[in-house]
Amino acid sequence: MTRLLVIPDEFPLPVNSGGRVDTWRRLQALQQAGVDLAVLTWFDVHRQGPPTDAAMLQAQAVCPQWHLSPITRGPLEVLRRLLHLGRLPSHAAARWVTLDHVAVLAWAKVFDPDVILLDRLYGVAAARWLSQQLQVPWLYRSHNREADYMLGQGRRAQGAKARLGLWANQVGLAGLERRTLQDAAVVLDISASDAAHWQQLGVDHAQWLPPVADAVLADALAACGAPTDWDVMYFGNLNTPNNLEALGWFIEQVLPRLSTPGLRVAVVGSRPAPLAHQLVGRDARITLVADPPAMAPLMAAARVLVNPMRSGSGVNLKSVDMLCSRAHLVSTRVGVAGMPPQAVACFAVHDQPDGFAQAVADALLRAAPDAAALHARRQARQAFDAADVAAAVLAACAKAISGGADGRQAQHG
Repeated sequence: MTRLLVIPDEFPLPVNSGGRVDTWRRLQALQQAGVDLAVLTWFDVHRQGPPTDAAMLQAQAVCPQWHLSPITRGPLEVLRRLLHLGRLPSHAAARWVTLDHVAVLAWAKVFDPDVILLDRLYGVAAARWLSQQLQVPWLYRSHNREADYMLGQGRRAQGAKARLGLWANQVGLAGLERRTLQDAAVVLDISASDAAHWQQLGVDHAQWLPPVADAVLADALAACGAPTDWDVMYFGNLNTPNNLEALGWFIEQVLPRLSTPGLRVAVVGSRPAPLAHQLVGRDARITLVADPPAMAPLMAAARVLVNPMRSGSGVNLKSVDMLCSRAHLVSTRVGVAGMPPQAVACFAVHDQPDGFAQAVADALLRAAPDAAALHARRQARQAFDAADVAAAVLAACAKAISGGADGRQAQHG
């Protein structure tokens, strides 16, 4: 049995963001494949607080061994982060300086992993250090073209404090990302197009590792009745700059072009920022559903699901989930970027407000997707099969263990 130490950059529960969804579903898939797992990760004391007892029980049902470190943002911690700027961007430094290195190393030695999986970028210093201390290879799960993504988030952030925090994280970020890609034994990228991008830049050990589709969500949606509550629905976190940009574009540019009588629109998502409330308040046809306990009943109640993303990289997890539904699907190109062609073909794709609005209006005039369309979605979801994703991770582990790193894993601490 492979022993895999996974290092996500945040505790993945509750699953209220794309990054958490990606991490949590993959942990579940690996556990179902019989992998012996341990997880080293962090939680932000002030933003999310420590995991609840219920969340820890849920996490331990998938992986019994967790080591959690708090990010407190206290004065001493911030000073230590600043001292690392240049070598480590702010988000990465936060994770390095908050580790109890003695306790973490002792815990990791007891687990005795065969391989380390760095899940997203910001735990990289810990991954490199433990790889060196334990003399085991490490893999990198890339969730975004992170330097480009964070640059875009900084441009779209609301408020000086948010922009300053994102700026601090951009110092040295491109170089850190480049070194991480070069030195990992295997790079497992969430996006087929991003994996090809890295290969063109000389990272020939990059490959596509799809996110996992939620089979439970698919089954729940299949069991629901015909949609009755909403004509159009957007869902996703309602606090990151790119999601707020998408929501604003949909409300300000697309909805005014929809004159369907009695149109009912739902905006569903986690932790809505003040801007989200302001945007929703601009159109009386919209209902905001914040922090829902379950998505399936809401998704099943909509006739059209939309993904109006305007910026970002990686794969939009909401589009993977939309493939599980029986609603009509409308997206921008960014919303379906990184997905295989058979998945993209399940969406009406438009980048201009007129075309997007017309696609929604046309969908509202049609009956529900027919059997052939739903079959195409089931076929497309096979690319995101949990067992296949777990098998691909295990194959990458075997390659790294057998020497597939080709000497790339220089240790920079």
